[in-house]
Amino acid sequence: MSLVFIGVGAAVLFAIVTWLGPLLVRTAAPVLMRAPRLAVLGLLSVPIMWWAVVAALSLMAASLFKGPDVLPVPLADVCSRCLIAASPFPGLARVETLIPVVLFLVFPLVVSVFSVVWGLHKRARRRRENSSAAARLLRGSTVADINGRSLNVLDQETPFAFSLPHKYGGVVISQALCSSLEKNELTAVLEHERAHVEGGHHRIMAIVDTFVRPLSFIPLFAEVAASIPLYLEIAADDRARRTAGTPALASALLKIGQPTDVTGHLSGSYALNIAGPDRIRQLVSPADMTSGVLPVMALASVLAAFVTVFSSVFFSYATVIVSGCVMP
Repeated sequence: MSLVFIGVGAAVLFAIVTWLGPLLVRTAAPVLMRAPRLAVLGLLSVPIMWWAVVAALSLMAASLFKGPDVLPVPLADVCSRCLIAASPFPGLARVETLIPVVLFLVFPLVVSVFSVVWGLHKRARRRRENSSAAARLLRGSTVADINGRSLNVLDQETPFAFSLPHKYGGVVISQALCSSLEKNELTAVLEHERAHVEGGHHRIMAIVDTFVRPLSFIPLFAEVAASIPLYLEIAADDRARRTAGTPALASALLKIGQPTDVTGHLSGSYALNIAGPDRIRQLVSPADMTSGVLPVMALASVLAAFVTVFSSVFFSYATVIVSGCVMP
């Protein structure tokens, strides 16, 4: 196996996933919307494994290339022997480059540390904004018993419903919503929002906002960041339909309409709102699944390829770490 073949294969795989991946995600929708929670898990796996393969390829490059030494000679010699032992392609001659090999080794570590620090920063920011939204709601809402559960009800003339994480208030609705909806419609709305709170959808969106959305300049990441919120809404719709029926939910969505400035001001940036993209067509007449079967199979194949690349490289390194640097 030649380095040219390895490089071309990796480049082709990444080109397919990075540039054609968004098309696969969109065309797979007729199948994915039938299992929205599984769709969310699968879509999150794509960028996670994408980064895992980037790290694996970086480690692979460290074992395939040889650059100028920047470490002390004894340490560099040990490092070189370990890299040869960890190579997933034993016996393949290393190629001379101008890039120090240590850079390939530290790249996955630097990215991991940066991701953790960035995640902690975003988590603190989310907590501050959710706390601020909860404080605003506490000042302007009353607690009412609706359908046997206590809810925060705001005295607003605009019909809306949204949810924050449970510890920040959970489901919030307006008095206008209670007045404008029939009992079964209100039940559908409440079940939809409870599905967000009880299903951990806010935590999923925290992952998307922290690790996927900042990389939206990559087409694949942009599509995943745009698709996951829609499948979370479909998952919440499914619970509402099972409880109150499809006609009640569709009617409620028509009456609520689109989010308003009032809703955004009260709920902050991290609430999940039942209003938004038109889902009534999907509720009443979902698309035929046939057109989405092949794209789903293609996405599954890409994930399988990613897992194979990641596992083979990291298994080699893990073996060396456990057993020591034994020359092949």
